Amino acid sequence: MIKKILIANRGEVALRIIRTCKEMGIKTVALCPEKGQESNFIETSLADEFYYLEREGAKGYLDIKRILEIAKKANVDAIHPGYGFLAENWLFAKLCEKNKIKFIGPHYSILKKLEDKVETKKLARKIGIPILPMSEESINSLKDLKKWIFKIRPPFVLKARKGGGGIGIRAINGEISVGEIFTIALGIRRQMSMAFSDTEFFLEKYLPDTRHIEFQVLADGENFLHLGERECTIQRRFQKILEESPSPFLDEDTRKKIGECAVRLARFLKYSTVGTVEFLVDKDKNFYLMEVNPRLQVEHPVTEARTKIDLVEMQIRISQGEKIKFSQDDVFFEGWAIEARVCAEDPYQNFKPVTGKIEKYLPPGGQGIFVHTFLHEGQEILPYFDSLLMKLIAFGKDRREAILRLKRAIGETIIEGVKTNIPFLKVLLEEKDFLAGDFDTEFIEKKKLLEKLKKIPIPKSILPEKEKITEKEIAEIVFKIYQALKENKPEKEEISKWQLLERLKMFE
Repeated sequence: MIKKILIANRGEVALRIIRTCKEMGIKTVALCPEKGQESNFIETSLADEFYYLEREGAKGYLDIKRILEIAKKANVDAIHPGYGFLAENWLFAKLCEKNKIKFIGPHYSILKKLEDKVETKKLARKIGIPILPMSEESINSLKDLKKWIFKIRPPFVLKARKGGGGIGIRAINGEISVGEIFTIALGIRRQMSMAFSDTEFFLEKYLPDTRHIEFQVLADGENFLHLGERECTIQRRFQKILEESPSPFLDEDTRKKIGECAVRLARFLKYSTVGTVEFLVDKDKNFYLMEVNPRLQVEHPVTEARTKIDLVEMQIRISQGEKIKFSQDDVFFEGWAIEARVCAEDPYQNFKPVTGKIEKYLPPGGQGIFVHTFLHEGQEILPYFDSLLMKLIAFGKDRREAILRLKRAIGETIIEGVKTNIPFLKVLLEEKDFLAGDFDTEFIEKKKLLEKLKKIPIPKSILPEKEKITEKEIAEIVFKIYQALKENKPEKEEISKWQLLERLKMFE
């Protein structure tokens, strides 16, 4: 039995895991980058104990050696990776096993198999799951590119074979030359080199007017079932903004077919724990496997709201050898759930990630509202991490009630000191086609929602204020500069491009 878990993550997902562990009577260990930062990582005060990674920002959460060292020192039974960071790192999972520490996730052999999108699609095709036409190998030269462009024909997408979060994806409509496409491909490689350890990419047919629909699977290696779908179509730059369950687009027959495919793939892999099988669905309801995310998803709360099944609890129980005690027929779906991601981004500046300190914070409440966040007044929003601040989940008896509750919750939310995408979410939730359930993955661009947002006067609460500096403050600044020059202190290392890209990764 698992008695103590190290959470190799931060922020809202760390708090999410701590809450379930407390309810299960399991002790938790949290992480903090450096001494003096405890108040900025609230999980350190909610876990039973915490340790310092002794590295700045995101670097420590990716330091496998240090995390395993802490795990041994804390004498934990298991490590929960959350999502992002090391959640899909097969080497980390293998080293956990080698050190006799349970990795709360799939076996490392499954992670290794699923990290490559091309190989995953080949596996799916072998068992009769539809996939889009794609290059069967990586694109390594202009010759390779010409070969696959001729076979697949535009429009198509250049995609990273490994990685995620919307990074390393570029749609090509065919109105540019092969040489220009290759130049774009090289640019993608440079971007990937800053975010991932792998820079290989492939080419896949682009499907316009599609929906992005994923199925939550649950398995223990012997029993395999799904917990319904999540509609993740509302996205920007291939990054999800709003998710809901059920999908307003699927009919029961299509829902059943896609669900069966998701379970078939899990069974073929002998999958164990929670995972998500993602599909693209066209306007005629033809569907194609996109990828498998072998971990907890950011949007998992919408599934929990409808099924009343705690996915983190299931992860822990399966990891300690328990079997699923219910079947597909026992899964009951109730009502409608919708989640909005509140991010530290300025929608008036093309969603530029922002930093700062939370000066005032008031979360929403009321019937059917769930808030997942790490925010508190005084919280510093740092440039090292993803921009997600809060997840607002609204649950209602139907879609209309869920949307009305979400609109109310967003209207109640107060976050001052840091700009957020809340103004954009308000515009989105008023768009008539969204309310009618009529949208695709290019909805934000097609409806020119950013242009509509910019026509609305900027609220005074988010306008930049002129800073007033007193003579005393000026004197202190001058003194600090003088002292630094006198001591000849080296300047602090600038944040790397790789770290900045981490802020753009929304884990999925």
